[in-house]
Amino acid sequence: MILDAFNKPNKLSWEILDSVVSHAIDTLELDTGVIKELNIIFKGANGDNCGYFDGLDYEDDGIAAIEVNSKKSLDVIITTIFHELVHVQQVLTGVFDNVAKTWHGKTYANVDYDNLPWEIEAFDKEAALYASWKA
Repeated sequence: MILDAFNKPNKLSWEILDSVVSHAIDTLELDTGVIKELNIIFKGANGDNCGYFDGLDYEDDGIAAIEVNSKKSLDVIITTIFHELVHVQQVLTGVFDNVAKTWHGKTYANVDYDNLPWEIEAFDKEAALYASWKA
């Protein structure tokens, strides 16, 4: 899989970034045959968000894209990458449709961010991924 990072902050070395992404791929069992390229776009600000899952175009070209707030601390940046890659896993396994905003086929409208099932799972998994990566 090709890893592209745009506007990567200096505080995040390529070695650490590669380690984080490799750990997520292995732990989440992301299919690198489907995902041929991962684009991580670092932005100076993303509203109040630490990150954002831009989407997965695996049918045509196999590109997954996430955005990460580069102004956050290194630990938050790493945790955010794990969080957003959980969303990639959710889409790949078909439990989450990030366009229709459905979880296991059920639509979630007018639900607070903290109560969205795909976010609950991503927050749970990001913590476990970070802990196992740090170990």
